[in-house]
Formats: sequence, C-alpha cells, structure tokens
Amino acid sequence: MVRCDICGKDELLPFICSYCGKSLCSEHRLPENHDCQAAFKNQPINMKESIRSFQKPRLFWASFRTSKTELFHLAIGIFIFFLVSGLRFILAWPSIRLIALVAIGVILSFVPHELAHKFMAQHYHLWSEFRLDPFMAILSLFTAIPWIPIKLIAPGAVQIFGYSITIEQIGKISLSGPLINLIQAVLFKGLSTYMPELIFFAVLNSDLAVFNLIPLSVLDGKKVFSWNKIGWTITFAMAMVVWIFML
Repeated sequence: MVRCDICGKDELLPFICSYCGKSLCSEHRLPENHDCQAAFKNQPINMKESIRSFQKPRLFWASFRTSKTELFHLAIGIFIFFLVSGLRFILAWPSIRLIALVAIGVILSFVPHELAHKFMAQHYHLWSEFRLDPFMAILSLFTAIPWIPIKLIAPGAVQIFGYSITIEQIGKISLSGPLINLIQAVLFKGLSTYMPELIFFAVLNSDLAVFNLIPLSVLDGKKVFSWNKIGWTITFAMAMVVWIFML
C-alpha cells in the first residue's frame, strides 16, 4: 500500500503524477486537484493557449482536438491491450485471420472508450488527451503472459486539465467510457446472430466496462462512485448482467 502525498490515504495502485512525481489517490490524481504547479508551468505555450481557449463555449462536435503525442501514446496503449487480450489465443491458434480479428476488436473497444472520455471532457471545455502511465503500462504488459490468469488492461488514461472542475463533471467524464463499452457490447451481441465473430467484440467491450467500473484506485468506477453512488450501482449492475450473459 502507498500513501497519497496529499491526503495520506492508502492506495493499492496509486496514480503517479507524470509532472511532479507525487503518489496520489484517485481524488487527487488530476493536476488541478493536487495543485501541481509543474503541470502547467512545464507545458509548451501552445498548450496553455489551448487550455484557455477551451474555456470559451463551442459546439460539442467542434471541440475535438488531438496531438501527435496523444496519437503515439494511444497507439502504444492499443498494442498493449492487443497483447493482453489476444496473445494467449494467437499463440494457441496462430493465424492472420485471428490476429486481424483481435486487432479490430481491440480498436473497436479501447478507442471508443478513451474517445468517450475525451469528448465528454472537451464538452466541458477542458483540455484532455490520452497519456500512458509507465507503471500501469508495464504492469498491464506483464499480465499479457498467457499463464497469468488475471489480466489488467490499464496502460493509461485520458488526462484532463482546466479550471473549476466539479466532482459531477469528473464523474460524468469517467462514466462515459464504460457506458459506451456497455452499449457496444449489447450491439455486437445482437449482431453476432448474423456474424458470429462479433461475439468476441461483445466480450471485449463487456470486460472493459466491468473492469473500469470497479470502484478502486484510478479506475473510472472510483470517480463515478464518489460522484453518484446510486448511478454507479445501477450502471455496475447493468454491466455485470451483460458480462454474465456473455459467459
């Protein structure tokens, strides 16, 4: 267990700030929640201007922005997810068709999850980009070893930055990712009647939804639970029903 450098709370999987290096709990993981001066001070000028510009009202669809850094981190995150979710199958039944199936399934579950966080954050006029967490990425990669039964899919997260961020906004941003996975799981399950391969996509989405809704450490469920316990309970129950149905 590691103590949060801000509140002293014990965390099994602490969030390490990539700017100041502090060990943090989920409530203080964001730069603005632990008064991280290094986060804003060390950013290039164009990012500071971008953050300020996000305070200006704009249409939801017109707020999307990305960067080469985000795309690079996202690509590595997809590759880690690919290894964790599909390496054991590929080693057992190696084929180009299976590799393609796993790759497409990973992209259609992981990317919409992260983009949902990003779109929702930018809807609130916050700077948001996906970033790898070195410790969690290595830990996730370690669980890709076929004979390790427990799989961890948490190579990184969408980081947000802005002013006057509320618990409600953080909760809704966190909920958006698992919710899109839950919707896609049901959709792919229904379509699997016509295309059986889609059941794999449905399973990946249901796994991702349930895992991220666990109210622990830096996972989405912890922030959703802190914001709205009833909303978390309903969503988690729905995710568990879908997950069990997939079995």
